[in-house]
Amino acid sequence: MARLTVVNDNPELLDLIGEIVEGDRHATTLIDGVQDNLLQQICRSKPDLLLIDLRHGDDARHGWQIVQQLRGTSGCDDLPVVLCSADIPALNEIESELQTAGRVVALKLPFEIEELLRSIRRLMGRQEAPGCS
Repeated sequence: MARLTVVNDNPELLDLIGEIVEGDRHATTLIDGVQDNLLQQICRSKPDLLLIDLRHGDDARHGWQIVQQLRGTSGCDDLPVVLCSADIPALNEIESELQTAGRVVALKLPFEIEELLRSIRRLMGRQEAPGCS
């Protein structure tokens, strides 16, 4: 069973995404994205895949910065990521970075449940070894 970590600062969306991925038989850790020790909490959850919102609070790129920091951490350099946001201009600003990052899928909110699950399955299907450890 894959371990998914979901990070979002919207409690309702966090719970909804958690229910969706748990229903698809994934062990799930939900993390409120407005905490100071976010990077450490994600690492402690030892995810095989990270689903994170681009924006937390007023910061347009906080989620992407967290991903970049994780990818600079030993054992997390190839961590698959689903990055989601309703802030389409902010996603467009980092589009070239996302294309070269590898193993990142960007989903624009609102997204269809099946679109989310397909993205997770596609990213997990390529993964041979466990994620962060």
